[in-house]
Amino acid sequence: METDSVVLDYRNRSNHHNGGEWEPMRYAVALDWTPCGFGGKRVWWRCPAVGCGRRVAVLHGGRVFACRQCNRLAYRSQREADDDRATRRADKVRKRLGWEPGILNGNGDKPKGMHWRTYWRLYGQHNVHVNAALAGMATKLGLLRERLDGIDFPR
Repeated sequence: METDSVVLDYRNRSNHHNGGEWEPMRYAVALDWTPCGFGGKRVWWRCPAVGCGRRVAVLHGGRVFACRQCNRLAYRSQREADDDRATRRADKVRKRLGWEPGILNGNGDKPKGMHWRTYWRLYGQHNVHVNAALAGMATKLGLLRERLDGIDFPR
């Protein structure tokens, strides 16, 4: 390791599905340093993929360690269907209200110390998300004959 780069030295299987040959990999990954707000410095990787060089906190493995964009990785939420996203958001509200997880479980009471205004706002958000989730599930299961073109799923 140098002050401005790290040399990665590892082996990669060229065709891991068919038990391909091990290929030695050795290349330098540049580091970038930025000052922190209260003193000190923060180190960043520079993506080693050809033509990239992004400053990133994490390099993801593949044939070559590279940034999320170069490895074409998506966040879990980017692959979610609208009804799955609505279910996740409803559960997030349920957690904040101290209710049991799962949109099919009954609603609980207002948490002690929470303002009624906050409770009713969260309760309304919860119901919007639950309705969107249930409508999406019903459509997937073919329980609704007509399409639900008029429903806006919460973002």
